[in-house]
Amino acid sequence: TTYADGALDALAISLFNAKLAAVVGEEASASANEKRGFERLVALADALADGRTVVEQRAAVTRALLSIIPAPVRFLFKKMIKPAPWVDEMNAYITREAFAWLVGPCEVMPRESDGVMAQVKLRKCRYLEQSGCSASCANFCKIPTQRFFKEAFGVDARLDPNHEDGSCVMTFGVKPDINDAAFAAPC
Repeated sequence: TTYADGALDALAISLFNAKLAAVVGEEASASANEKRGFERLVALADALADGRTVVEQRAAVTRALLSIIPAPVRFLFKKMIKPAPWVDEMNAYITREAFAWLVGPCEVMPRESDGVMAQVKLRKCRYLEQSGCSASCANFCKIPTQRFFKEAFGVDARLDPNHEDGSCVMTFGVKPDINDAAFAAPC
């Protein structure tokens, strides 16, 4: 798939790359320096995996994601806005609009359990497609993203990747499945 990143997409990718480089470390991220844009993001993810356990990888990506939102904003959000169906819907729409640069085109759909518009369908995950590694999906995206929404906003989010077609469904207001088959997927 070819992606035409606009100026805001490029800015978001650059910001996330800087946050990733900070958690990867200067020496480890040196191999990614010759790459730009989304290719650099994938190279940084690869560098992050080198020499780190799965637990360390997931924690590092979660730190990078959390560093995008200032701590006072996260604190206020959790204090002022409690989990509710409208919050799940708001997160779904924000995800669709604000994170297409990372995951590719997506659409908001009704949550299967109750019809609330709190589910985001990623047609073909950009990161999974460009990294080519299903295990990286779980360690670089699935677990850190689920933790990010819980830690940053106090919101449950569950990601269900489909490694056969590259799609993914993110459902807000649903607890993650700790016995997920995605954890067993190799590259």
